This record gives sequence, C-alpha cells and structure tokens, in this order.
Amino acid sequence: VISGDNPVTVSEIAKTAGVKNADKYVDASTLNNKDDINIAVDRYTVFGRVKPEQKREIINSLKEKGHTVAMTGDGVNDVLALKDSDCSIAMASGSDAARRTSQLVLTDSNFKSMPSVVKEGRRVINNIEKSASLFLVKTIYSFLLSILYLIIMKPYPFVPIQLTLISTLTIGIPSFFFALESNNNRIKKGFLRNIIKRALAGALTIVINILCVVFISYKINIPQSQVSSISAILTGFTGLVILYRVSIPFNSQRKLLFAFMTILFFSIVILFGERLMIYRLSFVQTVILAIFMIITPITIKIISSIIDKIKILNRE
Repeated sequence: VISGDNPVTVSEIAKTAGVKNADKYVDASTLNNKDDINIAVDRYTVFGRVKPEQKREIINSLKEKGHTVAMTGDGVNDVLALKDSDCSIAMASGSDAARRTSQLVLTDSNFKSMPSVVKEGRRVINNIEKSASLFLVKTIYSFLLSILYLIIMKPYPFVPIQLTLISTLTIGIPSFFFALESNNNRIKKGFLRNIIKRALAGALTIVINILCVVFISYKINIPQSQVSSISAILTGFTGLVILYRVSIPFNSQRKLLFAFMTILFFSIVILFGERLMIYRLSFVQTVILAIFMIITPITIKIISSIIDKIKILNRE
C-alpha cells in the first residue's frame, strides 16, 4: 500500500481491509535514495508519506526484482507510478489525468470487480495460447513442405479435401472449445515462446514423417495416391497427438473433446475415405502406417526435448 498519508494511519486502515503484514510500515520521508527504497520494498508492506517520484521508484524497484506490477490510483500524484507499472488501474471517480493514463478504468469504482477482471484476462490469454499452438502447427508444416517439395520436385502429399478434414478435427473445432472454456490458471511468462515450442515439435514431426513416407515409397514403389492416403492419415493422427498434449491437464470437457475428435476422425476415414481421396491400404502399407503412428509420440517428445535446450527459444 503506497500513500501520501501518515504511515500509522494507513497501516491501521490496511489492517481493517485485511491486508497481510499491514503492521510492517515505513515513513517514505526517511528513504533518501534508490538503495533505501530497494531495501524497504523487501521489508515493508505499507508506505506512508510517499512522494509521486517515490511511488514510481517503488514500482520500478519491484519490476527490477522480477515482479509483474499492477498499480491502482485515482489522483494526479499516482500518474508517474501508473505509467511505469505493467498494469495500471484507475478509479472512475478519480482524476481525469489518472483515468487517461491507466490501461484499465473501474467504471463502478469498486475493487470487487478486480477478481473477475483477472479471471477474464487469464482465460483469454491461456486459451489463446492453446488455440494458437494448434493453428501454428499447420502454418509451419505447410510452409516447410511447400519449400521442400519445390526442391525434391515431387507431387504435394495432400489434396485440399484431406487438409479440410485434418484442420477441422484437429484445429478448428478444438480451438473453438478451447476459446470458450473457463481457465483461471496463472499466466506463465513467455507467451510467444510457449506457443512456438508447442507448435514446432508437432510441425517438424509431421514434416519428418512425410519425408520418410516419400523415401520409403520411392524404394518399394508405392503409388502416389497411396502415399497421399498414408500422409493424410498420419498427419491427422499427429494432429490428435498434439491436441492431446495441448489438452493436458485433462478435465471432463477436454477428455470428451479429445475422445470425440479421435473417434470422429477415424470414423470419417473408414466410412468416407474414398470421397476424401483416402484409399484403402495394402497390408504392407498398413504396417508402414502403424509403425509411424507408434513412433510419432516418441518423435514429438524427442523434438520437444531438443527445443527446450535451444537457448534462443528459452529467452523471455
């Protein structure tokens, strides 16, 4: 609690409000420099007789210590601290300067609104992270395959209708449900990094699988229509594995979603395969497909482990 009032008075009010360690207070007029403020930030909960410049220094000290800092205020004296905070919150009943500076304004001037604001923010960010991971998988493997197939001069392994099936059941429908589900988990640092790390492992696995299938087909003379069929089924299965990893930790809704997408994918392949240009496979081709399906989760795990060790992706 940072206030320009007497620290003893502010401490008593903070105790009444239920603030933890409210009895640990300091008179900011005794803090003469930045080092004093850095020490005080670790020791005290309540700061009294704080100047506007000191409010900003307290906020910056907390940020330097690795904290994500939210600042609430309603007066002109709070503007400097509001500007430097990670999340600035003003009261609607406060000064015009504070409202204009802040990223969020509580229109009812009631702090009871804050928990629901935090929950909504967590829901949106966490769900976007999950959905974006699924969408980015297709973006990466489509780009890489396009480049590689221009080099090797072979027919592209998919036809549009196959990609429609894969994208709908492993990306589109799951992302829709992920975007709407409640999620109050604490937001982890590295939003973009987390998305790329999740998506890259799945995308590289799909590319490796398809290149291996093409190589084997060249050696044992598998027709292009069968190569396309194996590639489509294998990519759809890999998409389901990625969906499984993104859904962790499972709850009842995610279990139902994953089970339904898996059953629906293989049911459509079996019942309407020829309409999707996914043709019946021979015994040898089925064995090849089964082997790749078994090693796909292992491949994703190995690539994920390698990505975790790449320093560039581990930077914030």
